[in-house]
Amino acid sequence: MTDLRARLTGYAVAAFPVAVTTVVLVIVWEVLVTVTGTPAYIIPAPSRIWDALFSGNANLAWHTALTGFESIAGFVIGSVLGAMLGIVFAYSRFIARSLMPYVIASNTIPVVAVAPIIMLWFGSGLGSKIAVTAFLSFFPLALNMMKGLQSYDRTVMEVFHVAAATPTQRFFKMRLPSALPYIFVGLKLNVTFSVIGAIVSEFVQADRGLGFVIMTAYRTLNMPRLWAAMLASALLGILLFVLVAAAERLLIPWHSSMREAK
Repeated sequence: MTDLRARLTGYAVAAFPVAVTTVVLVIVWEVLVTVTGTPAYIIPAPSRIWDALFSGNANLAWHTALTGFESIAGFVIGSVLGAMLGIVFAYSRFIARSLMPYVIASNTIPVVAVAPIIMLWFGSGLGSKIAVTAFLSFFPLALNMMKGLQSYDRTVMEVFHVAAATPTQRFFKMRLPSALPYIFVGLKLNVTFSVIGAIVSEFVQADRGLGFVIMTAYRTLNMPRLWAAMLASALLGILLFVLVAAAERLLIPWHSSMREAK
């Protein structure tokens, strides 16, 4: 009980600066917009955004949930594919040199250019949105997985070699644990890119989701609703990032970055 209370106190202390900054920013924003009479189509007041976020017809919960599902599904698929590709690159220098330029090139192509092509391949349903999200979120983990698996301690590897460890044992008991910090860096990047990928795919062709809400609000100049959708997407990205960070703290508490965070 004491340990739990200490943890909650630590989280509260860590969140205090962000909470204070947010409150001050919202108050200043509201006052400036009200005093200057700035039109809502230029910058809506926080109170207008809040109303758009929770009012009946503009309730974004369902759209946010759908975009969240697309983000999570694409994140999982993209991360699995990225991890598999990173393992192949780590164990085969020839394949890494052969395919790495194509992997880098695919990541430099704007997702708004790739999304219509994927829509043609997979149709306009949910699968195409997940495919776009997976495409955008596989690259960071592929590189970090490769780098992590190649960054093992050579002395430890010699110990495993002397002990006649099998390749499977060396992978799961030595190389993979040492790669976990790199893997979580890739996962944190993936999870933020997944939200971007889901929303961009909804820009191209959709009748639901946060991307659809943003585009519809823009066309009708409903700026409070547009800003509310932007806020919902930001909160969704923060939530998913925090979940990955919590998994990192749970799985690699021994890493130096986790000790420094405490």
